[in-house]
Amino acid sequence: MTPKPRAKPAPRPRPRAAPGRSPQTAPPPPPKRAPAPAPAREDFSIASCDCVDCRAACLNAPGWFTPEQIPRLARHLGLSVEETFRRYLAIGVTHAADGTQRPGVMPHKLRDGKKPGSRWTLAEIAAPGRCVFYDRGRCAIYPVRPDECARMMHDRGDRTLRIRRRIVEKWTAAALAPFLALVAGAASRRRGKP
Repeated sequence: MTPKPRAKPAPRPRPRAAPGRSPQTAPPPPPKRAPAPAPAREDFSIASCDCVDCRAACLNAPGWFTPEQIPRLARHLGLSVEETFRRYLAIGVTHAADGTQRPGVMPHKLRDGKKPGSRWTLAEIAAPGRCVFYDRGRCAIYPVRPDECARMMHDRGDRTLRIRRRIVEKWTAAALAPFLALVAGAASRRRGKP
């Protein structure tokens, strides 16, 4: 038997040129990828916890409120914002990312005979003191607890600092002004000035 001659493969069809282009022109570049989405804000979800770390925070370093939480707290307590501040809150300071000290409002710490409605220094904040709302092992204002408490991080690392910084950023001069005025008024009354 003699081998059959192989059939030649059929010629490939040449690609048709797009209008205005010659067939020798390079193909168009692949489509560009869509830009990556912007990184999402870090999620500091609200947590519910009754662990040793959370109780230790209540006994040593109460969390900070955001400005919009103070009226909710006052309604929860059945008081005006001013009376809530005078009875239960204080202005604290913390280090900002830029190295400056920034104020914000926190629950009063029960220690050293310091009165609610006052201003705390960094040294006073660093010393342990029980949150005024921590009563018999429980948070008395749990449904309206400070933002920082609600987002308690147990790693005690950088995330904890970022939560505080996010809260401090909300305490603008305008948001803090009414509370500074209350502190100044209380200081004047203590000195016997009208």
